[in-house]
Parts: sequence; structure tokens; C-alpha cells
Amino acid sequence: MFLTFILVPLLVSSIYGQGKPYEGPDDPAGDIAAKREGRMRGNRVLLYFKNTTELAYWPNFDCSKWPNDATGTGMIDGVALLIGAKVYIKNGSIPVTDPDEIRTHGNLDTLYYVQTSYRQGMDTNSAGTVEWGLYPVFGYFNENSEYPAMSNRPESWPPDGWPSRGGELKWPGEWDGRFGRGVIYADQECYFVANDAQDQEYLGIDDRVKYYPRPGVKIGDKRPDVTIQKGLPWGGIGIRVKVRGYQWNNPQSRDAIFWEYDISNISDYDLPEVAFGYWLDNGIGHRGDSCDQDDIGFFDKYEDMAYSWDIDGVGAGGLRTGILGFAFLESPGIPTDGIDNDDDGLIDEKRDNQATRIVGPYDGIADLQKFLDWYSLTEEDLKQHWDADEDQDWQDGNDVNGNGVYDEDEDPGDDVGLDGVGPGELNYYGPDEGECNHKPDFLEGYGCEPNFAFTDISESDMLGLTSFHLFEHPNPGDIPFMRHDKECWELFALPALVEFTGQVTNLIETFGSGVFPLYKGRTERISMSELHSYEELAGLMSSEHSAPALFQKKRIVQVIYESDYRFVRPPKMPTLKAIPGDGKVILTWDDVADKLTREPMLKGINDFEGYKLYKATDKYFADAEVLVDMYGNPIGKKPIFQCDLKDGKKGAAEFALINGEAFYLGNDTGIQHYFVDEDVENGRTYYYGLVAYDYGIEGLEVNIMPAENNLVIELDEEENIRYTGKNVQIVTPYQQAAGYIPPSIKMEDKTSLVGNLEVIPQILDLNSVKPNNTYKVTFSVDTVGHLRPMAQFRSKYDLLYVNNGFSVYNITEGDSLVYQETPDKFPMDNLLYDIRGEYWYFNENLTSDPFEGLQITIHSLKNTAEFDPERSGWIVGDAPIQVVPSTEESKYFPWQYEIVFTGEDSVYVSRVTSTKSIKNANNLLVDENVLLGQAFNFYVINKSFPDSTASYEKLDLVVEDVNNSGEFELSEDNILVGHTFKFGNNIYWGGTVFVINFRDAVALNRMPKPNDVYRVDFKRPFIETDSLVFTVCPAVEMAKEKLKSSLDNIKVVPNPYIATNAMEPAVSNPFLNQRRRLMFTHIPANCTIKIFTASGVFVDEIKVDNPPDKGIVHWDMLTKEGLEIAPGIYIYHIRSGKTGEEKLGKFAVVK
Repeated sequence: MFLTFILVPLLVSSIYGQGKPYEGPDDPAGDIAAKREGRMRGNRVLLYFKNTTELAYWPNFDCSKWPNDATGTGMIDGVALLIGAKVYIKNGSIPVTDPDEIRTHGNLDTLYYVQTSYRQGMDTNSAGTVEWGLYPVFGYFNENSEYPAMSNRPESWPPDGWPSRGGELKWPGEWDGRFGRGVIYADQECYFVANDAQDQEYLGIDDRVKYYPRPGVKIGDKRPDVTIQKGLPWGGIGIRVKVRGYQWNNPQSRDAIFWEYDISNISDYDLPEVAFGYWLDNGIGHRGDSCDQDDIGFFDKYEDMAYSWDIDGVGAGGLRTGILGFAFLESPGIPTDGIDNDDDGLIDEKRDNQATRIVGPYDGIADLQKFLDWYSLTEEDLKQHWDADEDQDWQDGNDVNGNGVYDEDEDPGDDVGLDGVGPGELNYYGPDEGECNHKPDFLEGYGCEPNFAFTDISESDMLGLTSFHLFEHPNPGDIPFMRHDKECWELFALPALVEFTGQVTNLIETFGSGVFPLYKGRTERISMSELHSYEELAGLMSSEHSAPALFQKKRIVQVIYESDYRFVRPPKMPTLKAIPGDGKVILTWDDVADKLTREPMLKGINDFEGYKLYKATDKYFADAEVLVDMYGNPIGKKPIFQCDLKDGKKGAAEFALINGEAFYLGNDTGIQHYFVDEDVENGRTYYYGLVAYDYGIEGLEVNIMPAENNLVIELDEEENIRYTGKNVQIVTPYQQAAGYIPPSIKMEDKTSLVGNLEVIPQILDLNSVKPNNTYKVTFSVDTVGHLRPMAQFRSKYDLLYVNNGFSVYNITEGDSLVYQETPDKFPMDNLLYDIRGEYWYFNENLTSDPFEGLQITIHSLKNTAEFDPERSGWIVGDAPIQVVPSTEESKYFPWQYEIVFTGEDSVYVSRVTSTKSIKNANNLLVDENVLLGQAFNFYVINKSFPDSTASYEKLDLVVEDVNNSGEFELSEDNILVGHTFKFGNNIYWGGTVFVINFRDAVALNRMPKPNDVYRVDFKRPFIETDSLVFTVCPAVEMAKEKLKSSLDNIKVVPNPYIATNAMEPAVSNPFLNQRRRLMFTHIPANCTIKIFTASGVFVDEIKVDNPPDKGIVHWDMLTKEGLEIAPGIYIYHIRSGKTGEEKLGKFAVVK
């Protein structure tokens, strides 16, 4: 082994008298009744914790796991926070805190304390009924919740607000974040407070030497309903522990969890000798009560990180084990010893000093080169700064107009006030104390601005790691367990770095930092990170103990730590809904991620990029875990659907790789908020998880991969689901119930509409539709141009236009707007942009996002209006005439026309007086070949725009003299049909719509007859006055006749049942049995199913009370007594609860 001793000053007399009154919350004594337990599962690390400060809890099955899926194994059996102190007493009960007196007094008693919370080895009262250690404090969680305060569970937060200064409360309804009101940087955080008031060691009747940290204060003074040791003196050493846990789900940080501890001296006395540390019980590969003793470990003193692994890489159940890393991060500081303890070029920097004056760029720097190297600065970066901002990283804001507040277009920098929230944040309600005063502010117990005081890690003269030991797990009665305070103190408080070199075993690691004084009213910190990776055993067992993946993750851990626990956060988490259907699952989600995402590391911009939808048939999403890195290690899930913004950010984000693999950003598909999964089986349960992701950050010291939301499914020990995140849905598709008729859509008459695109409203979510509600769809119109650009020289029907949006109104609810698409907001590629014409238009086939349980599909055009051959043709008649639309000019007149034939030879005579600008169907000028003043036995009307008398405009007709004969010859010439306009006393041609020729009709002697009508129509957008109306007709929950005819569809699936089937949920716990399932389909929603053996013995009864549309039920294949059924033939009898209709059938079970 190696043994390194580190010299630290134990007592510093020059700093005596640095204490002050504690100014934080006035907490009651900790209480066992306040104990809550939770699980951090914000990424791939699962860790059970108690709000007593204890982490993990062997032998619980789910106390620690990595990765948190079906392939994961246990990693840690337990972690204890260690807070040690030596207290000096004279005359039996008088504390001595003056270092000079301690050194010179020859007759002092010494008391040793190690305050902690752990599953074993704790001090207790004489009866063994009360452990003397850390207990959680009421006030920091909702007392009606079974969880400690978790950032993703608002119901776990204290409803009246968070403890602040003294007895004050703050910020009800918002998260009490490390950086302020409602500020959450991590994917998941937890927060709790504990103290050592219940520790009555040295305060017993028989104890000769006693220490009262808070004389006159008793347990129960603050909270009279305390459940243990009420009325006893406040014990321990008088420390308060504020704990925060953090997890990020970014691919670079999802295998790490952070724990940060603020430890305050709330006693009446200085504590001259204190040390902080950890006790870590390895448990690599363990599952539940298995306890393989085959771990081995190594300590890297340069990284302050210990890591350990299973000697053969095989854990319980034959699963591959990963590596456990434990990185010591933040340590307490000594701000008054005149020594640069952390070697950063600053001496005695501190976190709780107020800013009083602006000093010069070099002021406060003891060693310039060390300072520049430590903080990665150049001399040009140095600036005038406030004296308490020793590392010069607090950034003032820029109040450009000098009005004393930061406006939306002004950068507030870090000058955001004590609540930590500035302009541009979603929960910004206006200026608060300290905002825009151009000075860093801090008020203990309430808040602090970023990069200053308590929020700034580097503003502390940290001691670093001074003690590390790696040794075999002792027996419960052996030293050094926590009940042996002196021996435990000597283990982690005295400076030494000792590596274990014995045989593989069950290992314990201890980390320590000390010794330092913790003055009255002052706070110091300690923090650490648990991290994991897969490594090659050969490299781990080599002399270098190489673990490249782990050290890369430690690099990211260090970035997060040195960024004051600010790291990229994923977009706002969307809320996913799932609607089961028959052979499909419809998934919809909201748009909070699109709209409300803000990235603090990019100055609050919205860096949302897209959505991924994952699907699995197990609770761990193992089906989706198919992506691997270059070493073949699992690295992520493959989505069944992905959509992203059309912003040019696509393909692989190669600027940030994990073991050679990049994050896929998508392919510029556009965003949508629904997906229909038709790759499902009725009766089988599916797990869906939706994540929003950003586009990462390139150009930092470490490039950051895109981040996505986490998927949380919380299970109990029997793998029953306790909780799911709002972006997770569990759904089982099913056949419709017998007798059920779903809601439907009734369209109102559309004949009055000018536009004729196909609009199809459809029901998406049966549970969200509003029966008997009527909706109106209107359309936005953009004029692209006119054939004749000048208004006085064109027909009033000359219009090239497109639809560039639509709106849906609920008429029943007062014409309220319920959905809208515009060029500024639309899903996927519903709208396209014409670069040449500079306009937006409908895509050919667009589908809206869901609204009120509905969805609209519009079958549109390639761009602008176009001829519609399907709607064109004979209404009456069948003569072989040819009607050809103009290739260019017809799109400016895309209306509905009718050619009406009569028995009058001169029913219509050409009106145009000029041949100027007349073109044929091929867009060629035919000015010199036009015959005016011709008579026709038919006329053409524009049916799209009747006038006030219900009459229609007649189009003009001219003859194209094809053979230049100078005469109108029906067998040779073309008839041009077009609009006209009048200017002065003349009538001019406004544009050719279509051309008619009768050559085939003449040759075949099949001319149109009087009253024949030929329609010419176009596919055209809607105009602004168009509105399409439809109504949602309610469902029929029980149609008796349909029920009667539907009973023959009832089936048992599978039939026969052989051993198992895909509907049965998988379990990963080897101590659990798979639950059996058999399904009845097409049953009435309300019915009773009785099951008998073939000989008529009653087996079980299922009372079905489904939603009206659900036509399946699963049977657990147990008898009414809860016993497994035997193989054989079974008879079932189904009786409808509504009509009494009955159905008999049989099924077989084969084991």
C-alpha cells in the first residue's frame, strides 16, 4: 500500500473570534416522523436515499442500480455522510474554543463526535430505541407527501413556502433552487435538511463531561409535536445539514449523480476542529440480499477519485457489471489562516462576505500566475471588481437606457437580485431586491445572485481531500463503525491517503477533508459524485488500472462542478397523452418544449430542436436500448419517431462524441405533436416515452452533446408502477366493446364554398372530444399576383392566390379559437415557402396537430390552383368535344365554369372589341388570328360567384382562326373562353381560361344537344369568406341491436394458452414470478364473466366495468381463492350487465 501524510494546520489562534449569529432558517429539532425516502432516477443512475442524509440501503433490491434498466446491477450498498468534531471542555461543561487556551490548558476534557445516519453501527440510547444521529427537519417537504422534496414532484414541495431567514417562508409554489426562485438546472433535484439535535451522547445523567451546543434550547421548543426525545436538551454539536442531489440526463452526464452538502454551525460556540467526509460501502453486482465479496478498487490521487469493479465482471443473475467511481469534489475551506490552501493564487477567499467596494484588477491576488492558470484567464481578462467577488466572475448587467431596471432587450448579466431570476426568465415577475444595483448581493437564508458567495464554488479557500482509506468491510461490532466516535474520527479526519492492496473482498472507502474550524453561524461545504462506465477488465487489472471511459466522464463531472453545478438542461418536459384504439395507439403531446425552453448556458435562448418518441414492451424501455458505442457498450435508445425543426441543424452532432458515437439531430422534418402507432397488438401493454431535445453547445472548453428529457417509471420492490413522469404513458390497445358506436363527424353543406380543397375532420381522442359541439374552419389567403398587374386593366376575377393558414373556432363555445396554423407557427411541413414568389402555401397533404380530441387533414395543391380533370366533364350529355385549360393563364381564373348548350344559334355573341393580348391554350399570342363578333349556340358561366339576383357572369367567347380562312369553321377552329374587362368604351380580353374544339364531334356527327351542360373546374384554395362547418356527434354507448350481433365476435386470446404469451409483463427481479394473463375480447363494457371447469366446477368470476368503448379484459388465471389454475378445458359464460344478453364459450390451458 502507499501511505501519504498531509500536513494541515489543526488550530489557528489568529482567527479566534470569527463566529457570528446564525442568520439562516430557525429549524426545529430533527424528527424520525419527518423521515421520507426517495429515489434519484433522473438519468441512468438509480439511487435510493433518505432525507436523513443516508444513501442506498443494503439489502433492499432497488437501493442502487446502474444502468437503471433490465441489464443493470447494484453498485452501492450504502453511503454515509460523516461530520466529525473534537470539542474541548473544562470544569465538566464549559466549552473551550480559543485555540491558545486549548494549546496551553493542561486539564481539558476532549469529546469526539461523528454525526451521521447509516443502517448500522450507530450510537443509540440505552434501550436501543432511538439512534443518536442526523434526523430530517420538518418544513422542507409537504408533510402529506411520502417523498422528500423533489424538483419533478411539485406535490412534494411545502405548500406554504420554504423556510427562509428565522421563521420566515419564501416562494410558495416554486422550487427553492440552488440558484434561486424556481431555478432548476438539473433534470432532477432533491432537497432536504437535517440536524443533529437528537444526539444525546455525553448528555446522560451518568456522563461526567457534558456539551450543550445550544444552552437553554430543548427538543420540542420549536415544534411541540416532536415524536422522540421531547424535552431533552438540544444535543450533538449543533450542526445543520442542507443537502441537494443533482442528475443530468445529457448523454455525457447521464451516468453520474452529484451530492452537495451545506453544513452550518448553528450552535452557540465555535467548533475549533472539524472534518467532513464519507463512508462508502461498495456493492458492485449485488442484487438484493446477495453479497458477493469479489470487489477490487484503486484510488487516483490526482483526480481525487476512487474506483472499484467486480473482479470477474459478472454480477448477480449473470449480468455484466460496470465500474463504480466516487469523485471527491468540493471541500471545506479555511478563510482565515493566511494560506492559499487550494493553490489558486488567492488567500482566504470566502463565501459569506458582503460586497463593500470596487477594487482594482490585481487587488486580492496573491500569486498572479497561479490565479490566471487556475481560472483559465489571461491578464487582459482582469478587471475592476467588487472586493467580495475574489475570482472576478460576477458579471454586471447593462442598463442601456439608465432607467434603473433591465428591459427585455437589455442583458442583466448576474445582477438579477436575490431571487436569482432576471428578465427573460419564464417566472420573472419584475425586479426584486438587489436587481439592477450593479453590485453582487447575498442574504443568508434567502438568496444570492449567480457567481457570488454561496452560488460560487470557487469563492472558498478549499482544503481539498486530505484523507482516503480503502479497506475490507468490518464486522458490525468491530471498529471503525460510527458508534466508535474517536476511532472513526481518526480514520477519516487525520490526514493520510491509504490504498488497499489486499485480496478481493467487500470494500469500504472513506474520504475526509480536515481539520478546520467551523465558526458559530458559518457554513462550509462538501460534495461528491458517483459515476459509472463500462470498462475492459484487462485494462482495469493492468498496472495502470486504466478506465478511459470513466475518466472521460470524470472530465464532464469536473465541468459541471466547476460551473457551480450549472450544466445544460434539456428542453421543458412535454406532457404525453396516449389514446388506445383498435390495433393502434394515438399519441399526442403539448408544445411547452417548443415555446418555453430556455438554456441558461446560452444566455436564455430557446435551443429546442426536436422530439423523439421511444416505445417498449417493458418498464425499463429495454426494447429501445439498441444503440451502442464503438466498443459495443449500450449508449442509448432508438426512437420509433423523430421530428425536428427545419432550421438547418440536422444529421449527427459530431462536435461532441461519446466513445465515437454522435447524437442524431434529425433531418429537418418540421415539428408535429402527434404520432399514430399501428405496429401494436391488442391486449399487449406498451410503454411510450417522449423526450424533447436541444442542439447542444459547441465551442466551450468541453463541447456539450444535445440533451434530452429523462424517462421516469418508478417501481416498487414487486415491480409495480408507483409513479411515471408526465412524458411517459402506459397503454394497452383494445377492440371496441360490443354494442358501442363511437362518436362521429357530421359535415354541413359545402356547396356554397368557393374553395374546394378536401378538408377531413376526424376524431383522434375519444376521451377529449366535446359531443354536440360545432366547429368552423376558416382560411387565411395570400394574394400571389394577377395576370394583368394594373387594377384598371384586369378582370375582377383575375387572381392568383394561395392559402397560407387556417383557424378553427368552436361555435358552441362562443366562437372561441381552438386551433390555428400560420406561417409563424405550423407543425411539420404543413406550410411550404416559395422562394421565387416569396409566399407561404399549403403542402399537398397536411395534417393538423390535435385539438379538443380532433384533427384536420387537408388535401391541397402542389402550389397554386390547377385544373381538376376529375371534377370536369359532362353533367348532361356525352358529345366528344375537347376542353383544354390554358397552360399559364387559367391559374389566374381557377373558378368553376359551366358550358351550357342551347337550341339558339346566336344565344351568345362575342363582346370583346380588341384582339390585343389574346393567347391560346399554349400561351401563344393569336392576336392576328382571332375572329370577333361571332355567334354561338352555347354560353359559359362562372358558377363560383353568383350576383345578388343569383345570376352568373357570362364569359366571353372568341374564335382562333386555326387555318387562317377568315371564317369561323366549327370543324377546324378553336373557341377561346376567357374573362374581359372594360376600359373606356372598349372591352378587352382579360385572360384565356380554356379552349374548346368540336373537331371530333363534327367528324362523328355527335354534336352537343340543347340543354347539355359541360363543367370545367379547378382545384383551388379557399377564399377568405369560405368557412367549413362540422359537428361532433356523440357516441352511442349501448346500441342493443349491435350488442346482440356483436357477441359472436367474443374470443379468448390466446386459445389455447401454452406456458406464456406476449401480453404478460416481463420482470427483471429474479425473485419475482411473471404474472400470467389471458384476454377476453369484444366483450360488453359492462358484464360478468364466470369461468368453470369442463365438469362444471366454478373457478372464478370477473366483474367487468370498463369505459364504454373498451372491449377487453385480462384474467390473471387464478382461482377465486388465489391459486393457479390447472391445465385443461374451461367454459366461460358472459352476461351483459345492460341487456342481459349471454354468450357461452370454451378455451384450453396447456402448461
